[in-house]
Amino acid sequence: MHRPVGPPAPPRLVTIQAARRQAVVLRIACEPCGRIQTLEGSTLPVMPLAVALGELWLAGRFRCGSCRRPASRLEVVERGQVQTTVERWGLGEPFVAERLRRHWRHDPYDRRDWPAWFRRR
Repeated sequence: MHRPVGPPAPPRLVTIQAARRQAVVLRIACEPCGRIQTLEGSTLPVMPLAVALGELWLAGRFRCGSCRRPASRLEVVERGQVQTTVERWGLGEPFVAERLRRHWRHDPYDRRDWPAWFRRR
């Protein structure tokens, strides 16, 4: 029996295309002003690449509606009979960067590498 080499693939992250198609709600929280706003996944802009929502949060693309600072926390909530939090990205949470690094290492389509992504920003 063949056993895979290396660590197992990480759980798949929610991409912007998947958030647009599925019934998800994004909760964006700002720690300095204490504001929490919700955003429907269907209202997100169309992007040609498979970009994870965690990448956009880390790049500062989600902003507070009142103070215009980057969001301190992003939660991806899937709506159904029961609302479940699929992903949670926040400042100070352990292994935020490692989750993205493992995702990129196993991503068969975009083949991003960590240093190149940070040089570009």
